[in-house]
Amino acid sequence: MTQGLSVKLDDLRRPPTRLAAWVRRHQRGVDLAIDIVVVLLACVPQMIAMILRDSAGEWWGYLILAVVAAALMVRRRWPFTVMVVVGVACALSPLAQPGYGFPQGPFAFAIYTVASRQSTARALLGYGIALPATVLATVPYSLNGVRPPLPLLDSFSLLALIIGVIVRNRREHNEWLTRFVNQRIENAAVTERTRIAAEMHDVVAHALTMVVSLADGARSIREKDPEKADAAVAQIASTGREALGEMHRTLGLLRNADAGLDANLHHSGDNLPSLEELVDDVRAAGLGVTLTRTGPSVPEDTALRQTIYRIVQESLTNTLRHAAGATRAAVAITRSGRGVVITVEDDGAPVAGRIIPGHGLAGIAQRARAYGGTAQSEPRIGGGWRTRVELPAPGGVDG
Repeated sequence: MTQGLSVKLDDLRRPPTRLAAWVRRHQRGVDLAIDIVVVLLACVPQMIAMILRDSAGEWWGYLILAVVAAALMVRRRWPFTVMVVVGVACALSPLAQPGYGFPQGPFAFAIYTVASRQSTARALLGYGIALPATVLATVPYSLNGVRPPLPLLDSFSLLALIIGVIVRNRREHNEWLTRFVNQRIENAAVTERTRIAAEMHDVVAHALTMVVSLADGARSIREKDPEKADAAVAQIASTGREALGEMHRTLGLLRNADAGLDANLHHSGDNLPSLEELVDDVRAAGLGVTLTRTGPSVPEDTALRQTIYRIVQESLTNTLRHAAGATRAAVAITRSGRGVVITVEDDGAPVAGRIIPGHGLAGIAQRARAYGGTAQSEPRIGGGWRTRVELPAPGGVDG
Protein backbone atom coordinates (compact mmCIF):
# COMPACT_ATOMS: atom_id res chain seq x y z
CA MET A 1 0.00 0.00 0.00
CA THR A 2 2.72 2.42 -0.91
CA GLN A 3 1.63 3.36 -4.42
CA GLY A 4 -1.08 5.93 -3.79
CA LEU A 5 -4.69 5.07 -3.11
CA SER A 6 -4.45 1.32 -3.67
CA VAL A 7 -6.16 0.00 -0.55
CA LYS A 8 -8.71 -2.78 -1.13
CA LEU A 9 -10.98 -4.82 1.09
CA ASP A 10 -8.49 -7.71 1.02
CA ASP A 11 -5.93 -5.39 2.64
CA LEU A 12 -8.28 -4.88 5.59
CA ARG A 13 -8.95 -8.54 6.26
CA ARG A 14 -7.01 -10.59 8.76
CA PRO A 15 -3.94 -12.33 7.36
CA PRO A 16 -4.74 -15.95 6.45
CA THR A 17 -3.72 -18.69 8.85
CA ARG A 18 -0.74 -20.87 7.97
CA LEU A 19 -3.08 -23.67 6.93
CA ALA A 20 -5.19 -21.36 4.75
CA ALA A 21 -2.06 -19.91 3.15
CA TRP A 22 -0.76 -23.42 2.42
CA VAL A 23 -4.09 -24.39 0.83
CA ARG A 24 -3.98 -21.30 -1.41
CA ARG A 25 -0.46 -22.15 -2.56
CA HIS A 26 -1.47 -25.74 -3.38
CA GLN A 27 -5.04 -25.16 -4.56
CA ARG A 28 -4.90 -27.56 -7.51
CA GLY A 29 -3.52 -30.39 -5.41
CA VAL A 30 -6.12 -29.78 -2.70
CA ASP A 31 -8.92 -29.81 -5.30
CA LEU A 32 -7.61 -33.10 -6.70
CA ALA A 33 -7.53 -34.64 -3.22
CA ILE A 34 -11.10 -33.49 -2.57
CA ASP A 35 -12.26 -35.00 -5.87
CA ILE A 36 -10.66 -38.33 -4.96
CA VAL A 37 -12.40 -38.30 -1.58
CA VAL A 38 -15.72 -37.49 -3.28
CA VAL A 39 -15.30 -40.42 -5.67
CA LEU A 40 -14.47 -42.76 -2.80
CA LEU A 41 -17.45 -41.65 -0.73
CA ALA A 42 -19.80 -41.82 -3.69
CA CYS A 43 -18.66 -45.06 -5.32
CA VAL A 44 -17.05 -47.32 -2.70
CA PRO A 45 -20.32 -48.18 -0.88
CA GLN A 46 -21.92 -49.20 -4.17
CA MET A 47 -18.86 -51.20 -5.17
CA ILE A 48 -18.94 -53.10 -1.87
CA ALA A 49 -22.62 -53.84 -2.38
CA MET A 50 -21.96 -55.05 -5.93
CA ILE A 51 -19.19 -57.37 -4.75
CA LEU A 52 -21.34 -58.82 -1.99
CA ARG A 53 -24.21 -59.37 -4.44
CA ASP A 54 -22.09 -60.39 -7.39
CA SER A 55 -24.19 -63.43 -8.16
CA ALA A 56 -27.21 -61.26 -8.88
CA GLY A 57 -25.41 -58.51 -10.77
CA GLU A 58 -24.27 -57.88 -14.28
CA TRP A 59 -20.68 -57.22 -15.29
CA TRP A 60 -21.51 -53.90 -16.91
CA GLY A 61 -22.54 -52.59 -13.49
CA TYR A 62 -18.82 -52.17 -12.79
CA LEU A 63 -18.43 -50.30 -16.08
CA ILE A 64 -21.21 -47.90 -15.06
CA LEU A 65 -19.50 -47.36 -11.73
CA ALA A 66 -16.22 -46.57 -13.52
CA VAL A 67 -18.00 -44.02 -15.74
CA VAL A 68 -19.51 -42.37 -12.65
CA ALA A 69 -16.11 -42.21 -10.93
CA ALA A 70 -14.41 -40.72 -14.00
CA ALA A 71 -17.18 -38.15 -14.43
CA LEU A 72 -17.00 -37.02 -10.81
CA MET A 73 -13.27 -36.38 -11.20
CA VAL A 74 -14.00 -33.62 -13.76
CA ARG A 75 -17.17 -32.25 -12.14
CA ARG A 76 -15.55 -28.84 -11.50
CA ARG A 77 -14.75 -28.32 -15.18
CA TRP A 78 -18.04 -29.47 -16.72
CA PRO A 79 -20.61 -29.43 -13.89
CA PHE A 80 -23.82 -29.73 -15.91
CA THR A 81 -22.48 -32.34 -18.34
CA VAL A 82 -21.17 -34.44 -15.44
CA MET A 83 -24.55 -34.19 -13.71
CA VAL A 84 -26.35 -35.50 -16.82
CA VAL A 85 -23.84 -38.33 -17.31
CA VAL A 86 -23.97 -39.34 -13.65
CA GLY A 87 -27.77 -39.12 -13.65
CA VAL A 88 -28.11 -41.42 -16.66
CA ALA A 89 -25.51 -43.83 -15.27
CA CYS A 90 -27.22 -43.96 -11.89
CA ALA A 91 -30.57 -44.58 -13.59
CA LEU A 92 -29.09 -47.57 -15.43
CA SER A 93 -27.36 -48.93 -12.33
CA PRO A 94 -30.47 -50.64 -10.83
CA LEU A 95 -30.85 -52.61 -14.06
CA ALA A 96 -27.35 -53.99 -13.54
CA GLN A 97 -27.94 -54.61 -9.84
CA PRO A 98 -31.63 -55.54 -9.41
CA GLY A 99 -33.05 -54.56 -6.06
CA TYR A 100 -30.17 -52.25 -5.12
CA GLY A 101 -32.00 -49.07 -6.14
CA PHE A 102 -30.90 -45.67 -7.42
CA PRO A 103 -27.36 -44.82 -6.19
CA GLN A 104 -28.05 -41.47 -4.55
CA GLY A 105 -24.53 -40.60 -3.39
CA PRO A 106 -22.87 -39.98 -6.78
CA PHE A 107 -25.82 -38.01 -8.12
CA ALA A 108 -26.01 -35.94 -4.92
CA PHE A 109 -22.38 -34.84 -5.36
CA ALA A 110 -23.02 -34.07 -9.04
CA ILE A 111 -26.12 -31.95 -8.43
CA TYR A 112 -24.39 -30.15 -5.53
CA THR A 113 -21.61 -29.10 -7.90
CA VAL A 114 -24.11 -27.64 -10.37
CA ALA A 115 -26.14 -25.89 -7.66
CA SER A 116 -23.02 -24.35 -6.07
CA ARG A 117 -21.39 -23.22 -9.33
CA GLN A 118 -24.16 -22.49 -11.82
CA SER A 119 -27.67 -21.04 -11.85
CA THR A 120 -30.52 -22.34 -9.73
CA ALA A 121 -32.49 -23.03 -12.92
CA ARG A 122 -29.84 -25.49 -14.08
CA ALA A 123 -29.76 -27.13 -10.67
CA LEU A 124 -33.55 -27.56 -10.74
CA LEU A 125 -33.28 -29.04 -14.21
CA GLY A 126 -30.77 -31.53 -12.84
CA TYR A 127 -33.08 -32.36 -9.98
CA GLY A 128 -35.81 -32.94 -12.56
CA ILE A 129 -33.53 -35.48 -14.21
CA ALA A 130 -33.37 -37.36 -10.92
CA LEU A 131 -37.13 -37.80 -10.68
CA PRO A 132 -37.63 -40.15 -13.66
CA ALA A 133 -34.38 -41.86 -12.68
CA THR A 134 -35.78 -42.64 -9.24
CA VAL A 135 -38.95 -43.99 -10.83
CA LEU A 136 -36.83 -46.24 -13.04
CA ALA A 137 -34.94 -47.39 -9.96
CA THR A 138 -38.17 -48.72 -8.43
CA VAL A 139 -38.76 -51.16 -11.31
CA PRO A 140 -36.49 -53.93 -9.93
CA TYR A 141 -38.23 -53.64 -6.55
CA SER A 142 -41.65 -54.05 -8.16
CA LEU A 143 -40.52 -57.04 -10.21
CA ASN A 144 -39.37 -58.76 -7.02
CA GLY A 145 -42.62 -57.96 -5.21
CA VAL A 146 -40.92 -55.56 -2.76
CA ARG A 147 -42.40 -52.15 -1.91
CA PRO A 148 -39.85 -49.50 -2.98
CA PRO A 149 -38.70 -46.86 -0.44
CA LEU A 150 -39.99 -43.90 -2.51
CA PRO A 151 -39.67 -41.20 0.20
CA LEU A 152 -35.93 -41.86 0.45
CA LEU A 153 -35.08 -42.16 -3.23
CA ASP A 154 -34.43 -38.48 -3.93
CA SER A 155 -33.82 -37.13 -0.42
CA PHE A 156 -30.05 -36.90 -0.86
CA SER A 157 -30.42 -35.11 -4.18
CA LEU A 158 -32.84 -32.58 -2.70
CA LEU A 159 -30.55 -31.96 0.27
CA ALA A 160 -27.54 -31.58 -2.03
CA LEU A 161 -29.50 -29.12 -4.19
CA ILE A 162 -30.46 -26.97 -1.19
CA ILE A 163 -26.93 -26.96 0.25
CA GLY A 164 -25.44 -26.10 -3.15
CA VAL A 165 -27.80 -23.15 -3.64
CA ILE A 166 -27.00 -21.86 -0.15
CA VAL A 167 -23.25 -22.12 -0.78
CA ARG A 168 -23.53 -20.33 -4.12
CA ASN A 169 -25.72 -17.54 -2.71
CA ARG A 170 -23.28 -17.02 0.14
CA ARG A 171 -20.33 -16.85 -2.24
CA GLU A 172 -22.13 -14.45 -4.60
CA HIS A 173 -23.14 -12.26 -1.66
CA ASN A 174 -19.54 -12.10 -0.44
CA GLU A 175 -18.35 -11.24 -3.95
CA TRP A 176 -20.98 -8.50 -4.24
CA LEU A 177 -20.04 -7.17 -0.81
CA THR A 178 -16.36 -7.11 -1.79
CA ARG A 179 -17.15 -5.21 -5.00
CA PHE A 180 -19.39 -2.81 -3.10
CA VAL A 181 -16.80 -2.06 -0.42
CA ASN A 182 -14.01 -1.69 -2.99
CA GLN A 183 -16.19 0.73 -4.96
CA ARG A 184 -16.84 2.74 -1.82
CA ILE A 185 -13.10 2.83 -1.14
CA GLU A 186 -12.39 3.95 -4.72
CA ASN A 187 -15.06 6.66 -4.47
CA ALA A 188 -13.55 7.86 -1.21
CA ALA A 189 -10.12 7.89 -2.84
CA VAL A 190 -11.41 10.01 -5.74
CA THR A 191 -13.05 12.38 -3.27
CA GLU A 192 -9.83 12.74 -1.32
CA ARG A 193 -7.82 13.35 -4.49
CA THR A 194 -10.27 16.09 -5.40
CA ARG A 195 -9.93 17.64 -1.97
CA ILE A 196 -6.15 17.51 -2.15
CA ALA A 197 -6.27 19.06 -5.63
CA ALA A 198 -8.39 21.89 -4.21
CA GLU A 199 -5.90 22.27 -1.37
CA MET A 200 -3.02 22.48 -3.84
CA HIS A 201 -4.90 25.01 -5.96
CA ASP A 202 -5.51 27.23 -2.94
CA VAL A 203 -1.89 27.08 -1.83
CA VAL A 204 -0.33 27.64 -5.25
CA ALA A 205 -2.81 30.24 -6.51
CA HIS A 206 -2.62 32.33 -3.35
CA ALA A 207 1.16 32.15 -3.10
CA LEU A 208 1.77 33.01 -6.76
CA THR A 209 -0.74 35.86 -6.64
CA MET A 210 0.97 37.27 -3.56
CA VAL A 211 4.39 36.92 -5.15
CA VAL A 212 3.30 38.67 -8.35
CA SER A 213 1.63 41.51 -6.44
CA LEU A 214 4.62 42.00 -4.16
CA ALA A 215 7.05 41.85 -7.09
CA ASP A 216 5.06 44.47 -9.00
CA GLY A 217 4.98 46.69 -5.93
CA ALA A 218 8.69 46.29 -5.26
CA ARG A 219 9.55 47.17 -8.86
CA SER A 220 7.37 50.28 -8.82
CA ILE A 221 8.95 51.68 -5.63
CA ARG A 222 12.47 50.38 -6.07
CA GLU A 223 13.97 53.81 -6.84
CA LYS A 224 11.67 55.95 -4.67
CA ASP A 225 11.74 53.83 -1.51
CA PRO A 226 14.46 51.15 -1.52
CA GLU A 227 13.65 50.10 2.06
CA LYS A 228 10.03 49.28 1.20
CA ALA A 229 11.21 47.50 -1.92
CA ASP A 230 13.58 45.39 0.16
CA ALA A 231 10.74 44.62 2.59
CA ALA A 232 8.55 43.52 -0.32
CA VAL A 233 11.30 41.24 -1.61
CA ALA A 234 11.68 39.75 1.88
CA GLN A 235 7.93 39.20 1.98
CA ILE A 236 8.16 37.41 -1.38
CA ALA A 237 10.76 35.04 0.06
CA SER A 238 8.66 34.45 3.18
CA THR A 239 5.53 33.77 1.13
CA GLY A 240 7.44 31.36 -1.09
CA ARG A 241 8.80 29.44 1.89
CA GLU A 242 5.35 29.17 3.46
CA ALA A 243 3.83 27.99 0.18
CA LEU A 244 6.61 25.45 -0.27
CA GLY A 245 5.99 24.11 3.24
CA GLU A 246 2.26 23.78 2.60
CA MET A 247 2.91 22.04 -0.71
CA HIS A 248 5.24 19.55 0.96
CA ARG A 249 2.59 18.86 3.61
CA THR A 250 -0.17 18.38 1.03
CA LEU A 251 1.97 16.17 -1.20
CA GLY A 252 2.88 14.16 1.88
CA LEU A 253 -0.82 13.53 2.42
CA LEU A 254 -1.13 12.34 -1.16
CA ARG A 255 1.85 9.99 -0.85
CA ASN A 256 0.45 8.52 2.37
CA ALA A 257 -3.15 8.52 1.22
CA ASP A 258 -3.83 4.98 2.43
CA ALA A 259 -2.95 5.85 6.03
CA GLY A 260 -6.04 7.70 7.22
CA LEU A 261 -6.05 10.36 4.55
CA ASP A 262 -9.40 11.83 5.49
CA ALA A 263 -8.43 12.39 9.12
CA ASN A 264 -5.03 13.78 8.15
CA LEU A 265 -6.55 16.24 5.69
CA HIS A 266 -9.02 17.47 8.30
CA HIS A 267 -6.35 17.83 10.95
CA SER A 268 -4.08 19.61 8.47
CA GLY A 269 -6.06 22.73 9.40
CA ASP A 270 -4.20 22.78 12.71
CA ASN A 271 -1.11 24.05 10.88
CA LEU A 272 -2.84 26.89 9.01
CA PRO A 273 -2.02 30.52 9.88
CA SER A 274 -4.73 32.63 11.49
CA LEU A 275 -7.07 34.83 9.49
CA GLU A 276 -5.27 37.84 10.94
CA GLU A 277 -1.97 36.61 9.48
CA LEU A 278 -3.65 35.97 6.13
CA VAL A 279 -5.08 39.50 6.09
CA ASP A 280 -1.66 40.95 6.98
CA ASP A 281 -0.08 39.11 4.04
CA VAL A 282 -2.69 40.46 1.63
CA ARG A 283 -2.23 43.97 2.99
CA ALA A 284 1.49 43.64 2.33
CA ALA A 285 0.61 42.89 -1.30
CA GLY A 286 -1.07 46.30 -1.56
CA LEU A 287 -4.74 45.58 -0.90
CA GLY A 288 -6.40 47.27 2.06
CA VAL A 289 -8.24 44.54 3.94
CA THR A 290 -10.39 44.77 7.04
CA LEU A 291 -11.41 41.81 9.18
CA THR A 292 -14.42 41.90 11.48
CA ARG A 293 -15.88 39.18 13.69
CA THR A 294 -19.43 39.26 15.02
CA GLY A 295 -21.08 36.97 17.53
CA PRO A 296 -19.65 34.09 19.57
CA SER A 297 -16.29 32.62 18.65
CA VAL A 298 -16.08 29.96 15.97
CA PRO A 299 -16.13 26.44 17.47
CA GLU A 300 -12.82 24.64 17.94
CA ASP A 301 -13.51 22.40 14.97
CA THR A 302 -10.48 21.84 12.76
CA ALA A 303 -12.42 21.07 9.59
CA LEU A 304 -14.64 24.15 10.04
CA ARG A 305 -11.71 26.47 10.70
CA GLN A 306 -9.84 25.10 7.69
CA THR A 307 -12.89 25.60 5.48
CA ILE A 308 -13.30 29.20 6.66
CA TYR A 309 -9.61 29.95 6.13
CA ARG A 310 -9.52 28.51 2.61
CA ILE A 311 -12.70 30.31 1.56
CA VAL A 312 -11.37 33.67 2.77
CA GLN A 313 -7.98 32.96 1.19
CA GLU A 314 -9.50 32.06 -2.18
CA SER A 315 -11.82 35.08 -2.13
CA LEU A 316 -8.96 37.51 -1.46
CA THR A 317 -6.81 35.76 -4.05
CA ASN A 318 -9.59 36.25 -6.61
CA THR A 319 -9.68 39.95 -5.73
CA LEU A 320 -5.93 40.31 -6.28
CA ARG A 321 -5.99 38.35 -9.54
CA HIS A 322 -9.24 39.31 -11.22
CA ALA A 323 -10.47 42.63 -9.77
CA ALA A 324 -9.06 45.62 -11.67
CA GLY A 325 -8.48 48.71 -9.59
CA ALA A 326 -9.38 47.04 -6.30
CA THR A 327 -8.04 49.05 -3.37
CA ARG A 328 -9.88 47.54 -0.46
CA ALA A 329 -11.66 44.40 0.63
CA ALA A 330 -13.76 43.61 3.69
CA VAL A 331 -13.89 40.21 5.38
CA ALA A 332 -16.69 39.56 7.87
CA ILE A 333 -17.09 36.42 9.98
CA THR A 334 -20.52 36.29 11.62
CA ARG A 335 -21.51 33.58 14.08
CA SER A 336 -25.22 33.03 14.68
CA GLY A 337 -27.55 30.28 15.81
CA ARG A 338 -27.64 28.87 12.27
CA GLY A 339 -23.89 28.60 11.91
CA VAL A 340 -21.14 30.77 10.45
CA VAL A 341 -21.57 33.33 7.67
CA ILE A 342 -18.48 34.41 5.71
CA THR A 343 -18.74 37.57 3.62
CA VAL A 344 -15.92 38.93 1.46
CA GLU A 345 -16.49 42.14 -0.53
CA ASP A 346 -14.18 44.23 -2.70
CA ASP A 347 -14.44 47.43 -4.75
CA GLY A 348 -12.77 46.23 -7.94
CA ALA A 349 -14.10 45.42 -11.40
CA PRO A 350 -13.52 42.09 -13.22
CA VAL A 351 -10.54 42.08 -15.57
CA ALA A 352 -11.75 41.30 -19.09
CA GLY A 353 -10.40 38.03 -20.40
CA ARG A 354 -8.79 37.04 -17.11
CA ILE A 355 -11.68 35.37 -15.31
CA ILE A 356 -11.13 31.63 -15.21
CA PRO A 357 -14.46 29.92 -14.55
CA GLY A 358 -14.42 26.62 -12.71
CA HIS A 359 -11.43 27.34 -10.49
CA GLY A 360 -11.63 29.89 -7.66
CA LEU A 361 -15.38 30.41 -7.35
CA ALA A 362 -16.08 26.76 -8.09
CA GLY A 363 -13.58 25.77 -5.42
CA ILE A 364 -15.32 28.00 -2.87
CA ALA A 365 -18.69 26.45 -3.75
CA GLN A 366 -17.25 22.93 -3.50
CA ARG A 367 -15.77 23.58 -0.08
CA ALA A 368 -19.06 24.99 1.15
CA ARG A 369 -21.04 22.01 -0.16
CA ALA A 370 -18.53 19.55 1.30
CA TYR A 371 -19.20 21.03 4.73
CA GLY A 372 -22.97 21.09 4.22
CA GLY A 373 -23.18 24.81 3.47
CA THR A 374 -24.01 27.13 0.58
CA ALA A 375 -22.06 29.73 -1.39
CA GLN A 376 -23.15 32.69 -3.47
CA SER A 377 -20.93 35.01 -5.53
CA GLU A 378 -22.30 38.04 -7.36
CA PRO A 379 -21.48 41.63 -8.40
CA ARG A 380 -22.28 44.34 -5.87
CA ILE A 381 -24.60 47.22 -6.63
CA GLY A 382 -22.37 50.20 -7.34
CA GLY A 383 -19.33 48.10 -8.24
CA GLY A 384 -17.19 45.40 -6.76
CA TRP A 385 -17.82 41.77 -5.95
CA ARG A 386 -19.38 39.92 -3.04
CA THR A 387 -18.91 36.32 -1.94
CA ARG A 388 -21.20 35.04 0.79
CA VAL A 389 -20.89 31.57 2.32
CA GLU A 390 -23.05 30.00 5.01
CA LEU A 391 -21.67 27.02 6.93
CA PRO A 392 -23.34 24.96 9.66
CA ALA A 393 -21.49 25.10 12.96
CA PRO A 394 -21.36 22.00 15.19
CA GLY A 395 -22.62 22.21 18.76
CA GLY A 396 -24.95 25.20 18.41
CA VAL A 397 -24.10 28.70 19.60
CA ASP A 398 -21.24 28.95 22.02
CA GLY A 399 -21.92 30.67 25.31
